[in-house]
Amino acid sequence: MRENNRVDKAAPFWSATASDNSPRHSFRLLVESNIHLIPPPTSTRDGRRELAHHRPRADNVGLRTLLLTIVAAAGCHAQAPLPGQALPQALFALREMDMHLHAGFERQVNMNTWIGLAIADGRRVLVLLDHLELYRPSRKAREYKAGYPLGPEGHEALMADFDAVAKRPGLIVFKGWEIFEGELDTGVEPEPMRLAEVIGWHISPNSEGNAPDGRSLIRRVRQIKEIQKTFPVPMIVFHPFDMRLEKVQRAARLQGRDLKTLTAADYRFFQPGEQQELIGLLAGSSVYVEIGNSTARYFQDPVCRQALIADIRPLAEGGVQFTASTDHHSVANAKVPFRPEEYDHALGVTVFNTNAIVRELLALRAKRATNRN
Repeated sequence: MRENNRVDKAAPFWSATASDNSPRHSFRLLVESNIHLIPPPTSTRDGRRELAHHRPRADNVGLRTLLLTIVAAAGCHAQAPLPGQALPQALFALREMDMHLHAGFERQVNMNTWIGLAIADGRRVLVLLDHLELYRPSRKAREYKAGYPLGPEGHEALMADFDAVAKRPGLIVFKGWEIFEGELDTGVEPEPMRLAEVIGWHISPNSEGNAPDGRSLIRRVRQIKEIQKTFPVPMIVFHPFDMRLEKVQRAARLQGRDLKTLTAADYRFFQPGEQQELIGLLAGSSVYVEIGNSTARYFQDPVCRQALIADIRPLAEGGVQFTASTDHHSVANAKVPFRPEEYDHALGVTVFNTNAIVRELLALRAKRATNRN
């Protein structure tokens, strides 16, 4: 879709290569139908293009002026943002979106209080979710204040709680799960996944082997796109960049190394060519990459900041779509103001980019409602 809307600035207005659906093409037809009024351009010796010398009849001067005005307007229109993109009121601010808020077993307070904390800090769009593995009998025994049954009964109860939250005025709520990345290798649990509007894949620093990197992320994205054929909902790669930084620092501490000796090269996620490969997989897809709230902590370290910008900004410029998230689990987390603009702007992650998943989820919801009717 992105390519269909792209403006080819290299093609002149009257070029036959202009897209048949573009404003250039429509206005070119208008000009060509009055070609005796406005001649095609010619090239000067220094390569610049200009209109050939032409002396219109006096009675056609007004029409010629009008057509030239339309041509100029078409050029401005072709380079303007797409409809709606230039309207701030049509977009949610970065801090108004949280596409990763835990609201199940790990919730420390009742649901109304928990959601109230998010609203008080400015949230207007939420993806509410929980770790899917917590609803399995095989999970590690642990006491949680928020009690849910295990298995299908727990899945349904959680989603019913999310539906109740969605009735609050002034709030958009989507339902989801966070699933451990290893299940992409071992197999997934399909029934609860069918209850979700969005699925996030937990990239973990606790996985065996090296810290997450470009090769491992490309592999995971290929797996996610494959499983998305069975579960056709937007999917998010949760916190891959933060998890690398965490694991690199953890390994350095175990080696007795001073973290101040780590370089940007130690932190870098990608090797040459990997960013372009990932862009090819993700640009224009329904797989998003999370920029989580923990980024703020790493951004305070100039070396981590340098590595994050070098890794993420080219992806944003290449068309990869991101999400803004808190990943809050605790009341203590929720009481810290969420300010994603403090790092997203430097990373090249914009409100236009991060609103893409909201628009897709709303469109899918509307389509489902239409199909039911």
